[in-house]
Amino acid sequence: MSESGEVNPLSADTRILHVLAETTGPVVEVAKLAVLGHLRAGYKVAVAAHRSLLGTFGVPEELAGEFREIELAARRRFTMADPNTAFTLHKYYQHVDIVHAHGLHAATLAGLAFTGLPARLHPKVVATIESFDSANVIEKTGAEIVGRTATAVLGTTEPVVDYYGGRVPVVERAELVHPDIDVDLTVRTPRAEVRRELGIGEGTWMVASPIALRDHTALATVLDAADQINQRRRDRNVVFALTGTGKDRSTISREFADRGVLVAPAGDLVDVAAAADVVIASETMTGLSHEDLMQLSKPAVFIGSERRAGIWGEAAKAVPADDTEALLREINHLLDDPAGRGTSAVAAKKRVIDVSNGAAISETLLDLYAEVDAVSDS
Repeated sequence: MSESGEVNPLSADTRILHVLAETTGPVVEVAKLAVLGHLRAGYKVAVAAHRSLLGTFGVPEELAGEFREIELAARRRFTMADPNTAFTLHKYYQHVDIVHAHGLHAATLAGLAFTGLPARLHPKVVATIESFDSANVIEKTGAEIVGRTATAVLGTTEPVVDYYGGRVPVVERAELVHPDIDVDLTVRTPRAEVRRELGIGEGTWMVASPIALRDHTALATVLDAADQINQRRRDRNVVFALTGTGKDRSTISREFADRGVLVAPAGDLVDVAAAADVVIASETMTGLSHEDLMQLSKPAVFIGSERRAGIWGEAAKAVPADDTEALLREINHLLDDPAGRGTSAVAAKKRVIDVSNGAAISETLLDLYAEVDAVSDS
């Protein structure tokens, strides 16, 4: 770093190692762009990857002299071969300056490879992390290892960025050519047809939620709000459509049918959420994830703990699980404010959909590597 605080360009002598497990998708797509771009920029580049990926990087003959491939046994998920894979990386670390691990599993192995390595031989690790399930013990443990060993994390969605904020020195949104989402999440039925099938008439507002239909505080609050919303505001009619599953599904369908609550067919959950004016996200949902709801680009309210609300960032207002008044206030605020609904919907989609110009990604990564290289080891 210069005296003025500006980051100096990455040294031409920098040796870059890209690490990948057996994987596919937008993370690999970016890795391939990065490898070619970094070779063309004159850097020495190696790829340590599962055998299924070796030979797929399209390195032209004139650049092959600065390129090496290292075979790893790393699969998509944890296997008994992972300790040996980490040790393979460990042996190469003294010969590289920057390690860029693409994907959570690869980044976990890259972090484990530091074990027993003298600090003076530590390369700086950049990790591109896709969405992961924090309720999965293995994925959560891997994410924690990355948090302790990486100098920079590039999150493929904003919730990943939020998770690593404050845990890692440099945290940014990953630049992708295609979004890291479930491309099969498709709306198949037009909004008007969904509402007609649910018996929702014209002029009626629809609030949808995939909240789990079993006994918990947030569900009780949602049902209470559904019961009260039309009594509080006589100037409009609002219906709550719940798509979740759980042991109380049939009871709710029976007991709340005349209190502004519809229990929609669980198989139609994507179409129902897409047809809603507002959606309610919660800590406990079935059938749809937070990223799924964000992809549908709907204005949202989150009900639950403040910590879990962070997954929505500024895209959704958060209310406590036991606060009916707050939930009613935020729903009514969105229904009263067309511009606010639009802003919320756009903000939600940007948290999972944003993509970048593929041609510029490798150059942007070199700038990031220079910033990472300047980060103090202390």
